[in-house]
Amino acid sequence: MATLTRIHRASPDLSGRSTESEWLDDAGVDPAELERVLRDLARFNGAILGRRVIISWLRRAIGDAPHGKTLTLVDVGCGNGDLLRAIRRWTRRRGMPMKLFGLDLSEESVRIAGATTHQADQIDYQVGDVFDFQSNTAIDIVVSSLLTHHLSDQLIVEFLRWMERTARKGWLIYDLQRHFVPYHLVGAAGALLRLHPTVVHDGRISVARSLTRGEWDP
Repeated sequence: MATLTRIHRASPDLSGRSTESEWLDDAGVDPAELERVLRDLARFNGAILGRRVIISWLRRAIGDAPHGKTLTLVDVGCGNGDLLRAIRRWTRRRGMPMKLFGLDLSEESVRIAGATTHQADQIDYQVGDVFDFQSNTAIDIVVSSLLTHHLSDQLIVEFLRWMERTARKGWLIYDLQRHFVPYHLVGAAGALLRLHPTVVHDGRISVARSLTRGEWDP
């Protein structure tokens, strides 16, 4: 005899930004586990075409740069460096010199990024707070992918001001938005791509912690 049941789970409250912590916020995450999570997070970002969106914008942002001029780009919250490696592949195809910096608060993430990146890519990964970051050369471009949902409203404002002061040619924030569609998309992508459970768990919380389109509008 077969029994068919269904459990109705309460819909998440997305009326305001969540303050729930993500599993990766735990400083005691095993390094090997963190590496697997970051790898799957990069796979998820690739599946939603995040890197393509950023590179498409980058093409427009530096379109008027003199040929052969070396530009400087900083990726804030670089994780395992997948975005910077994609940018390096893009600059090589274009024959464009570019200094690339990856900045992250997590020492372990920066270690993983460095170990995953070929030395020939010449990407400078650094551990530190963006507000303390210093470069020997002027910064042309600042990008940030899937970071701002980790910041408080006040820190987002300060980050926007820092980028506006710092980036000579432009800056870009790429992040999730607080909406039911991406919230449920994370679960579907997790099943389809067989993502690490932490990516799915934290991904849903990330959506709940994100801003809506209306909240981003000035």
